[in-house]
Amino acid sequence: MNIHETQQYTEIRPARLIAVGNQIHLQAAVTEHSFSAELERIVNLAVPHLAIDRPNLVALGGFLGLPLAITGRRGYLSRHMHTANVAISMLTLGYTRRMLHYRRLYPGISLVRSLFLSLSDVLYRPFESTLSQVAAKHSIYLSATAVTPHVLCSMSTADINRFGRRNSGKVYLPDGPGVYNTSFLWGPDGQLIGTTEKVYLADSEKATFDLTPGELDSVQAFETEIGKIGMAISLDAFAPEYLQKLDSLGASIVIQNDARDLPWAGPSRTCEWQPQEQLNSVLGSLQGDYPHLSFNICPMQVGNFFDVTFDGQSSITRKSDSEPDPFCSFVGNDGFVHTITGKAMKGDILAISPWVEEDLIKSKAKIVLAERRSALEQVARQLLPGGARANQYLESVIWADVDVPVW
Repeated sequence: MNIHETQQYTEIRPARLIAVGNQIHLQAAVTEHSFSAELERIVNLAVPHLAIDRPNLVALGGFLGLPLAITGRRGYLSRHMHTANVAISMLTLGYTRRMLHYRRLYPGISLVRSLFLSLSDVLYRPFESTLSQVAAKHSIYLSATAVTPHVLCSMSTADINRFGRRNSGKVYLPDGPGVYNTSFLWGPDGQLIGTTEKVYLADSEKATFDLTPGELDSVQAFETEIGKIGMAISLDAFAPEYLQKLDSLGASIVIQNDARDLPWAGPSRTCEWQPQEQLNSVLGSLQGDYPHLSFNICPMQVGNFFDVTFDGQSSITRKSDSEPDPFCSFVGNDGFVHTITGKAMKGDILAISPWVEEDLIKSKAKIVLAERRSALEQVARQLLPGGARANQYLESVIWADVDVPVW
């Protein structure tokens, strides 16, 4: 059943939703210029699939801007390390003076927090300027994420020389001690529509990066020509309180920028099979408990960031009273039951990206679940650093034409 037949809405607006699952390329993070070119390459993956008869929303995966931290001469040693923790440690050698400044300015902050504050201009300026220009160039709505503090723009020569890039004309400085995992949304004119900070942080975001959680009360839904858009980075899209907030704001589209830092085919930290748990968000966000939330677009960034693996399958889903197609799901999955509530979930999976290996159920209809998952887990281990197929992840672009209800 079409949701438009059962829900009250004022109009529907056509859109094309496009999810880009790019692969991390650390070799592109040598300079700001080279990484800006990489950002443009990633968006260009979507360009052949842009619609000409409706607005386009292009969503990119989680932690997209993180490699900017290791660009430039100060990141030289970090780029040649083998683990993320050591790479972060090496960065402190190039930013010691700035880190001392921020530790004096904000007493009690951690070393890693002072490092990220020192990286404010590097993390924000090329990321925001490049993607705003690309959004305008292709006249698209564009969403992407970066680790960044709240920033203020300074044109002071003294500030630029001390904290920024010489001759750049401006520098972005932290406006407080917080550092956030932030999702950005630009409009077709290249203007920044708004940002949303991740509220429910993963353990690694707290322990390794010392990130600051966003405030649930500050979450917004942004009015656009394709309806209201809400952004829910990764774990936020699993949290009922977060989804209730977006629903109360009248959001129709949920952008779930994601990057799962575990092998995809295997257990998560809270479930025996991570792809099964992923349904809790991409379908769970569209259940009857959230009547306004109608579409979820979840791009997954993949690739090895030093010794940290990011892996997953991108998806685009729609609210529906129909049962999902059992042959259109993530690899190794069995049914569409919420792994926490035990409730059967409904909805349509409009598009899903392939994984590096096809699920054996596609060729062996009677294969048992344990055998399917065992074969997939073996492949996942091979993709890890040092594995037989290390970093051979698939980049992907998926899309769907939709009619978005406006409430």
